[in-house]
Amino acid sequence: MSKKSKILCVILAVIFIAAIISTAIRGLKVDINYSEGVTMVLDLGKEFETKDIRDIAKEIWSGKDVLVQKVEVYDESVSVKVPELNEEQINNFVTKINEKYQLELTSADVSVLYNSNERLRNIVRPYVIPLIIATALIVVYYSIRFKGVKEILSLLLTLIAVEGIIYSIHALLLMPINIFTMPVVMMAYAGVVIGITIKSETKKRKA
Repeated sequence: MSKKSKILCVILAVIFIAAIISTAIRGLKVDINYSEGVTMVLDLGKEFETKDIRDIAKEIWSGKDVLVQKVEVYDESVSVKVPELNEEQINNFVTKINEKYQLELTSADVSVLYNSNERLRNIVRPYVIPLIIATALIVVYYSIRFKGVKEILSLLLTLIAVEGIIYSIHALLLMPINIFTMPVVMMAYAGVVIGITIKSETKKRKA
């Protein structure tokens, strides 16, 4: 291993350790999709634009994350998830909805659901088995194709490094884990496999 590679390994090790310590102290941050909050469900009885409802919610819950979605088959009901909720905010929300759509709804028409934090293992679980199977198949392929452990170790260490960097970014910068996080991890995984495989194939052909 070259001096440059050793320095890089030390830097990565320090970053990973710092990320683990940060997670132990502060935990990982999740966005509004997975975080604790309150969901309001309201039937408008007519079609509406999600953007309009989101603008109203952001005006009332200024500076807070909000999640607005259409529900039901006819898209006439809306769910709005917010970090916190009180009676005044519900009344303001309904009032602005009435003004926007010429309705006569009241706070009694709002259904309130309390949401707990989604556990991270539940977010990751659907991807674990596919990753294990894919990794096992790749290791078998490398064992047959390259007949050695050097390429396999290079691939596995690079995968660990790249996924560790993604984890460290979320842990140290408190970047929220959202619906795109695991797809990004999968894309990084595929990119590393393709890149290392091309490199190994090129070396084999030159040998």
